[in-house]
Amino acid sequence: MQDDPGTGNTFTEIHINNVETFAPNATTVVNNHYGDDKKLRVSSDVTLQGAESVQRKADIMQYVSSLKQYVTPEWSNRYEATWQAILRLPEVSYVVCEPGKQKDTTFNRNLVANIIYIMCEKGIITEANATTLAKALEGDKDHPVRARLRTRPEDSLIVEKIQSLIR
Repeated sequence: MQDDPGTGNTFTEIHINNVETFAPNATTVVNNHYGDDKKLRVSSDVTLQGAESVQRKADIMQYVSSLKQYVTPEWSNRYEATWQAILRLPEVSYVVCEPGKQKDTTFNRNLVANIIYIMCEKGIITEANATTLAKALEGDKDHPVRARLRTRPEDSLIVEKIQSLIR
């Protein structure tokens, strides 16, 4: 020990070098030292990889097309392309095709509504009233999707990816 801790004090010197996992055959390394990042999941249903996934994404495109009247003129020519790009994001793609316990839908309607909220925040969609948007999407101003039109997605990684895409 080189330092003098002084009279009556204790001095403990601890050396921790780099602590990592050694995986020589690994193709992807994810180091999440801090934060709440979630690992990328792959859809559990193998059939969703094919035609069913394509159909569900087509259903989403039809669903969000009902909001075209509220899209700003600057975004009107790229609204659909933006949605297609969002649906291609791996973080979104694996979640959006699984409706879970939601009724009367083939896709994750709640996540789509949360993404619409981000688009409202970014000025892509001019109408910010959740009741009006719920009426346009579902034909019912009291539909449960209305609550999701007021919040961002719970997964912060999805929010980050979408925001970086629509800058």
